[in-house]
Amino acid sequence: MQATSRITAGILAGLLLAALPAPAVQAAPTQPGPDRAPNVSVAPDRNADPILEGTPRRPSRDVGKVKKQQRSLKAAAATTLPTFDRDGYEPKVLQPVAYPYREEGAPVDDPGLHDEHGVRMFSFGGQIWDHPVAQAQWGLKNITSYLNHGDQLYLDRAIANAQRNLDRKVESRGAWWYPYDFDLTRCAGRPVLLAPWYSGMAQGQLLSLFVRLHEITQDQKWREAADKTYATLTMGPDPAGPWASWVDTGDRVWLEEYPESPGTVGERVFNGHIFAIYGVYDYWRITSDPEVAALFDGAITTIRQYLPNHLRNLRWASNYSVGCQNPHLKYHVIHTEQMLKLYEMTHNSLHATNSYLLRSDYPDPGVSGTVRFEAGTHVGYTFNASGDITGSKSLTLASASSAPADQRIRVIGRNMYYRITAGAFAGYLVPETVGQRVLLGKVQEQKYTPNLMLNVAPGTYTGYAYDSAGNVTGSKTITFPAASGAPLGATAFVNGRLSYQPTAGSYVGYWLPHVTGLSFS
Repeated sequence: MQATSRITAGILAGLLLAALPAPAVQAAPTQPGPDRAPNVSVAPDRNADPILEGTPRRPSRDVGKVKKQQRSLKAAAATTLPTFDRDGYEPKVLQPVAYPYREEGAPVDDPGLHDEHGVRMFSFGGQIWDHPVAQAQWGLKNITSYLNHGDQLYLDRAIANAQRNLDRKVESRGAWWYPYDFDLTRCAGRPVLLAPWYSGMAQGQLLSLFVRLHEITQDQKWREAADKTYATLTMGPDPAGPWASWVDTGDRVWLEEYPESPGTVGERVFNGHIFAIYGVYDYWRITSDPEVAALFDGAITTIRQYLPNHLRNLRWASNYSVGCQNPHLKYHVIHTEQMLKLYEMTHNSLHATNSYLLRSDYPDPGVSGTVRFEAGTHVGYTFNASGDITGSKSLTLASASSAPADQRIRVIGRNMYYRITAGAFAGYLVPETVGQRVLLGKVQEQKYTPNLMLNVAPGTYTGYAYDSAGNVTGSKTITFPAASGAPLGATAFVNGRLSYQPTAGSYVGYWLPHVTGLSFS
């Protein structure tokens, strides 16, 4: 039975400001499958981890024997990828601060599992294991901290994680591969990945790490590692050896996070494919090789063709992969960020539009701020993972009030809600409604580099200036007798309304709330 309570009387408005503790976030369940989200919320963790999205098991075959057989495959046995579709996406030169992986650095104190050399490790079954993706990611975070602060500690840790993979590499068909030495089960219907297995995501992220180390140290060892690692992404599948790329029946090339052998197909994982693209981009930066640019083009073409019909879910989180058609809340946020990065890397507005659409479907909920409640009756709700109401509370206010929130989130099958953390609605979600309840200030911003174009149809429009608390500090109303436009630097939700930020023209310094007649391209 739905739990309902009602609180009335204007004098209770102050309850919204009561200093009650924020509700604890429910721990994720341990059921298998890519989507481990326990409710309508999403974990703040942004680290993509192929192991967490499956179930590791002890190896079921002789890993050393298999590696020996794989090492016996000579360069002459290598095949190139079949012809794949290309739309013509060209990589653009970015400023170093805009390179992939430059957003997040490593702390001085390593809170994760590592060995005595500072190498990132993974634990299960009473044993610690090497984890190529985790080591690549940790190495890249340390590179970022080194570039930001110049502390040798960070560079040493990045080198240690890169070197571990060189020490463990399997040289096969003239290229270097970085193995996982345990089995991994995936979602229902997918075959077990048998150790040693290899991942296009690991190959791509380690490629980025080797490129960055070569740029910093000028040591040719890292350039050779980059060359030998990039080669793995250009080879056709081989059921007898390691492989990481393939071309599907629709002529789309995949940089495959979970290659499946026997057989030469894969799960077609969205985030892993894009992280591998970042590696291809980094390698193009130091080579300017047209063949590398061609693989970059083809891999992004695959996204353009698959995202609308196989991965995107209108008004909900996108699917983790083509082979596992499960919406994944955490990875949806990663997908949204990745599409914006691809826009920066190509200057093709399609990718910015896709990022915008993904944000509209399911925005990054990790925001905090103050929700303003206008005078009137308000209802807070609790929901289960299916979007069914499991509880509610009603409150009538005689005057406006406010309460803190830590999420702006879409509930499945519904619209946007704020999660209140203190006061009468603590632990409840209240619906976003302009004119009744809005989160003050700017949240869930997307910045566009280079700028997009804001298209303005004939009509009258009002822009607003705000302070950091969301208070309106100014406004400007202009009537346009003919179509116009301005460079668009960002979009965000400002005081509960989707808004546009021009970077030139009459509205510089103002946000234009979305209304009919405004669009971007």
